[in-house]
Parts: sequence; structure tokens; C-alpha cells
Amino acid sequence: MKKSFFLILAAAGLVAMSACNPIDLEPKGMLDEATLFNSDYGVKKYLAAIYNDLPIEDFTYKAAGDGHKGYAVNNQAGYHGGNRWEALKGYSSTITAETAGRGNEDTAGAFGYWPYAMIRNINTFINNLPQYKDNFDEATFNDYLGEGHFLRAYYYFGLAKRYGGVPLIAEAQDPTADVETLKVPRATEYDTWKFIHDDLQFAIDNMKDRNTPYGRASRYAAAALMSKTMLFAGSVAKYNGSVGITGEATEKGLMGMDPSCAEEFFQYAYDACKLIEQSGYFSLHDGADKEKAYTEVFIEQTSEDIFVKLYGNKETTPWNMSLNHCWDALTLPSSPGMSTFVGGVIWPTWDLVSLYEHPALVAEDGTPVRFNSLSEFWDTDEMEPRCRANFFFSGMTEPVTKTVINTQAGVYSSFNLKADDPQVTPDTNVETDYTKANRKMASSVGKVEDFAGYKGVQINGLQGVATGVGDEGYTSTGIIIRKYMNYNATTDQRGLFLSEQSYKVFRYGEILMNLAEAAYELGLETNDAALKAEAFNYVNMIRNRAGAHPHEMVADPADVGTELYGYELDENLLFIRQERQRELCLENQTQWDQRRWRIAHSLFADGYLPKVLFGYKVLAEDKYIFLNEAERFGRRLTFNKRSYYEQIPGGEINKNDKLIRNDGY
Repeated sequence: MKKSFFLILAAAGLVAMSACNPIDLEPKGMLDEATLFNSDYGVKKYLAAIYNDLPIEDFTYKAAGDGHKGYAVNNQAGYHGGNRWEALKGYSSTITAETAGRGNEDTAGAFGYWPYAMIRNINTFINNLPQYKDNFDEATFNDYLGEGHFLRAYYYFGLAKRYGGVPLIAEAQDPTADVETLKVPRATEYDTWKFIHDDLQFAIDNMKDRNTPYGRASRYAAAALMSKTMLFAGSVAKYNGSVGITGEATEKGLMGMDPSCAEEFFQYAYDACKLIEQSGYFSLHDGADKEKAYTEVFIEQTSEDIFVKLYGNKETTPWNMSLNHCWDALTLPSSPGMSTFVGGVIWPTWDLVSLYEHPALVAEDGTPVRFNSLSEFWDTDEMEPRCRANFFFSGMTEPVTKTVINTQAGVYSSFNLKADDPQVTPDTNVETDYTKANRKMASSVGKVEDFAGYKGVQINGLQGVATGVGDEGYTSTGIIIRKYMNYNATTDQRGLFLSEQSYKVFRYGEILMNLAEAAYELGLETNDAALKAEAFNYVNMIRNRAGAHPHEMVADPADVGTELYGYELDENLLFIRQERQRELCLENQTQWDQRRWRIAHSLFADGYLPKVLFGYKVLAEDKYIFLNEAERFGRRLTFNKRSYYEQIPGGEINKNDKLIRNDGY
């Protein structure tokens, strides 16, 4: 029998390869293994589909939200599946309090991510390519083989961070074999992470420093994935015991690891980061205008890029892929033409924005600070440039349409309350009469009307808050996402599936944050003060590029974790974690950080309502104030402890009685 592989012309214009069962005949339109594996062209075509389905959580990844269970295709969970324009309604930032949106639910068990069909394709490549070694020079052959191990590790990472220990299959199984021989039990979680480590170490040892086309993995992409995966594993080993879930899977080591394993994994992460740092290939993209430099990181090709997923037409993407997304159309307001589709569906929260350096909003006496305009909040040296680069605030000019953004939420006739007075944040958002203040919020954006004896009052901004008109098209939090916004686009490129900016899968900024965390955690594990101090060198490299003030490590840090999370955590490590969120916000990192640190159940234990940044004009004073009110649609965040591990897909358990269920379900 002969192994053959279909050539598929995908709707997106991608020519991809997919393995099928062995058959005797070779129909027209099929290429056999020898044809595929005997040339660079054939190998790249074979790998194209594997790259396309990598579990990269980018613009089209849907982590949660209405109907999210219907978005799994080809066992890819929320990856690039279903009606992709709705992906941002379930963007992972909405389950972390970074943004407000519809996808605010606990997602564990929602998807049946089980990509063993794609892993089989990779195993076929790894197992059989050596038969065609003579068709390549030694460096190219080693590079391809290393690339296969990198890709397999990436798929297993998607499994391990969800389920813990999973079946480890390193040889392509024969689908016609006896059913019992195809049933593979779960490995321990420790062995699963070690399997990922070994694959990535092979990739690091064999891949080239640089690969073409731009967007293809290299040795340093493998090192970057090593740093991410091993940091994840180290955190699980150290913190999972604080959760308290018990059962058969835990007892057998399928969920969780001995805390003594943490040092090993943190060391792997540290070493991988140092390899990248010392390579000389990468650096933070900086400049005199730090706000501008930071926006360029996400739109331009820079010295920070390690591994990038390219979007655009087939002439500009590798392997003739035509891929587009809807980031601009679904993060920018619809008025006046910033988005030509429905407009924004997710909006940054005050929970996120408040982490950055910014002017005070509350005076010492507890009253809101008065501003001459809403622009005074951001147009000052008190706000770090990175914050302005990540978010649009009222008074900023959107560069493509040249629109001066106005997110004013409403007006007060007068205001004599404290900022935290319960009367300030009522349950209703319609016109409200207070004992000491009278507020108006309009039923349509950009509303101008007479109010409280004042003629022709601008009630709210054109991109501001409106009541009773749904949750799309305008900001419901007073802030707008700027990160990844394509300032090179034209207005007609801001519609459905028209965005082409690439996704920075691994960039040097993340590596420095991985390095800082790994160094400090290692310092704690080994009682090495020098490693702890080293961590803050990397933190301050990040803060310098951000335009923020340097941060000094506290010599005798207090324990701030026991009260917050139920386990000991010193204030230095907490600052490193917060700096990580500042640097990597909206990049689909925070969801998994909150999980690997085992803090999500503490953050959202009581049904947490994210906070907003509403700006109001006080008519009697001709001044403006900001109030940090609760998310106006009442979408509370919750997280169950059992959700740190998702359940093994039921269909797979039904097929394989050797799979033990995860505890807590």
C-alpha cells in the first residue's frame, strides 16, 4: 500500500497538505510521500497546513463567549474556526478583566481540543524524512527535522496547558491497526512537559539561526517556545498544590507535579531566554519618541521579532497563504467611519489601564480631580508613553481617519460627592436624580441637548457611552484599544476580513519578561540574591523602553500573596507579574498567566465586575472628572478551581478507556 497526501485548495487561498489513510491507488490530485519529501518545495507545502493550524492565539482565536462551543473545527478548539469575525467577542482578555465584552464566562471544558490528527502528520514527517536525507544538504535536512520537533512541541503545549498529562505519541500510528493497540494512556504531567522540552531542545540544536520566508520558525523561535512552556511548567509545579483539587488524576500525577520540579523547569526557561538574549540578533525596538516606537513594534518588522504569523495576500505571506482578520473593524468605534463593520465589541477596562503610570484621578480629600479637558488625563508626562501607545483616550486623534476621539460618558449639573460615594455608581445608567448631584447619560452617542437649565449641552461623545442601544460600535468603558491598530491602513481596509497586520507570536519584549520571572523564581528556589537582582535588570529594560520610571527591587519584600491568593508571594515577584501584564496586555497572555499562577479563582471568586473609566463634564464648574464605575452590562467574571485543568474531551474518553478523567468534573 502507498501513503498519499491530498493537495487541498482552501477557501482562503492556502495550498496545504493533509495526511489521509493509506490506499492502494493514487488518484489524480494526490502526491505521494516521495514527491513531497524529496524537495524544499514539497516539504514546505507539507508543513504549510501544520503551520496554519498551530495553536497560536491570535486575532482569530475565540476563548469564550456566546455560542463558543460551536467554534471548534478540525479539533482546533477556538483556533481559527467557525465564523471568525465573531472571535473577538470571545477574546481571552474578556475573561481576565483586561477588556469588557460578551465572552466573560469560565471556559474550561468548552472546547474539545485534541489535535492528534495533526500530530500524526508531524510524526509522519519526523519518522519518514530521514529516508530522503540524500535530497538535502546536511544543514537543510537538520533544519527541517528540527522544525518538525518544534511544531510537535507547539501542538503538545496546546494540550498540556489545558489537560496536564496527555498521551505522548512520537511515532505515526497505523490507523488500520487493531483498536486496542491505538489506545494510548495519559503520561504524567511531568513527563508531558519533559517531552515538550526534549522536542524543543532537539529543535534548538538542529534548526538554523534564521529562516526564510519571514514568518517561518528558527532556532530562536524554538528557544522562545521553550522559555514560555518551561515557565508555565515551573509555575504549575510550584503553585498547583495551593488549589486543593484531589482525585485519581492528581494522585497518579496526571494533574500537577511535585513542587521540587519547579527549579528544573525554571532553569530550562532561564537558559532558553539567555540563549536568545546572548545571540545578538534581537533587541527592544526603541526611539526618542517612545510612544511611536511602541506602536511600531506591532505593525512594522523590527529587531524585536522572533516568530511572526503573517497576514495579507498570497504575494506577501509564506507558502501562498491568503489570511486576513478583523482586528481593526472590531476594536475601533464605528463612528465616524473608523470601522466600516459593526465596530468595537471589546473595550479596555480600568482594571488594566490603572496598572500603568498615570495622573491621579482622586484628590487627597476623596473628591474627583478636576481637569480642564478630558485630554489632560493622557496629554501629560505623568502618563507613561506605553499606556498612550496601547490605548486611545478622549482627545486623541485616530491617525487614519484623523478623528479627534470623544468618549465623554455624560454630564453632571454639579458634583459635590466623593469619588467612591455609592450614589456615584447607581445600578441604572439612565438619567438619575441624586441628593447632591444630577447626571445625564444619553440614549444615543454624540447627543447634544438642553439639560438642567444649560442650553445645547454635549451630553456624550460620538465614541462615548450610550444607554439602551446595545454593546457594539462605541466604547462601553470610556477607553479604546490602540495596540495592534494598523495606522498604515486605509479606511476601506477596516471592514470584514480586511485587516492584514501580522501577529507577533514571540517578540523580544516577552522574552525579557520571561527571563525576569524565571530569574527571580530561580533566585527564590536557590536563595540566590544575584539572580533576583538580575531579574530587575530586565524589568527596567522593559520600563525604559516604555518611558516608565525605573523600579528598584525591595531588599526585604513583604508577603503580599497570602492575603491575595492564599499562598506566599513577595512584592517583588508581584511587581514582575504586573509588569508582564503591562507589557503583554491584549496579546492573549494574561489568561494563561492567571491560570499557571493559580490566581484566577481568587481574582474572580465572588463574581467580579470589571471597572471602567467614565469621563463627565461638571456643568456648574466647566470642568471634567473621571469616575471608576463598574462594567455597565453587569457581566461578572467567575472562575472555578477545577478549571485550571480542562476535562479530557468526552468523545475521546469514550473511544479510549485508558484515558483517566481530570478531577473535579
